[in-house]
Amino acid sequence: MSLKCPLCGKSKTAENLFCSECTVKLNSEYELSVPALDSSPNNTSEKEEDASQEIVKEEIVAGASTQKFDKKAWKKQQQDDRTDSQKSYYELNRDKKPKRGRFIFVSLFILTLVLVAALFIYNDYVKGGNLERAKWEVALRENTVDSYLAYMDEYPQGDYGDEAYTNMLSLKNSETEAWQILATSENTSEFVDFLKRYPQSPYDRKVKIRFDSLMWESSLKENSSQAYSEYINMSTTGEIAGDYIGEAQKRYEMLSQSTPVDEIDIAKIKESLNGFLIGLSNMSHTQLSDNLAPVIDRFNTSTNVPRDIMIGQLLLMAAKADAKSLRFDPEITKLKYEKMGNGTYQVNVPVQKVFEGNNGDVNQIKGYIVHLRMDPDFKIFSFHETKPFATAP
Repeated sequence: MSLKCPLCGKSKTAENLFCSECTVKLNSEYELSVPALDSSPNNTSEKEEDASQEIVKEEIVAGASTQKFDKKAWKKQQQDDRTDSQKSYYELNRDKKPKRGRFIFVSLFILTLVLVAALFIYNDYVKGGNLERAKWEVALRENTVDSYLAYMDEYPQGDYGDEAYTNMLSLKNSETEAWQILATSENTSEFVDFLKRYPQSPYDRKVKIRFDSLMWESSLKENSSQAYSEYINMSTTGEIAGDYIGEAQKRYEMLSQSTPVDEIDIAKIKESLNGFLIGLSNMSHTQLSDNLAPVIDRFNTSTNVPRDIMIGQLLLMAAKADAKSLRFDPEITKLKYEKMGNGTYQVNVPVQKVFEGNNGDVNQIKGYIVHLRMDPDFKIFSFHETKPFATAP
């Protein structure tokens, strides 16, 4: 028995027809099952073995010649020809994968459509309804024409559109009636209430102009630094038009006491001031002489006028006045003074004038501020006045 491989001539074992390399090659490439030799003494003879080897070789050569076709295609055909029962579990599951992928894709697509539809319904009905309700509650809480207009602009087909329109018309009618009352009113609290109730009123400018005039008249009547300070603050915050803010600032400075008060000085200033104004009211030559300095430096356009001549001019002016009597009432508690470096004093005091006409009518005009300058002996050497309005007597 030959111990050489009939294909490659290499050594082989007595039990195998071919060497190990040729055996692996034949099994893998040609899918032939190479049998092993039977080692028992009763098997075929050496000649029979050689004959069988020749037959195997012929089969191998024939097989090799026929293996030129596509091996992969052949194997696939063999697998396809098998029934499902002959296929392995893995192969069956592998065949099902395309169908399962399509099912998953369709399921995800349907789920996406459902989610989009649910989101649309939520935004359009649930969320949209909540937002509209919140906007309506804001409009009700503010209860203004603008708040209802804002709601109707945002939700022209809203659930509360009719109610918003009705409320708006009611407010506009009430607003117009309130303005008609204010047009002739002199009660400043009514103006404050109107501006709070109708902050965006179309009558806002008119209300503030009239309110401004009333507040200015009130400030003139009060004629104090506190009153003018309040007017300035209201003008700054926009509560009133502030048409008189410049005059208010000047008057505030005139009556605002910026230096400490000396009680002895203020008592003497008040004494001289009262005597002078009483002399003017009574047209008393004696009282005027007691409180005026020998020379008057300035009175209107006159300068360096002797005291007697100045008193004569004052008496003549009183005689020509179209009034039975004239009285000067100083508001001493609101007096403001300042001591200058040369020992003189500048004094500002609010005054109201009371005119009694020849027919018995009494006219009281407030808002005057009398400006005095006193020498170190508290004698007045200069005086003039600031009128409440240009045409005041």
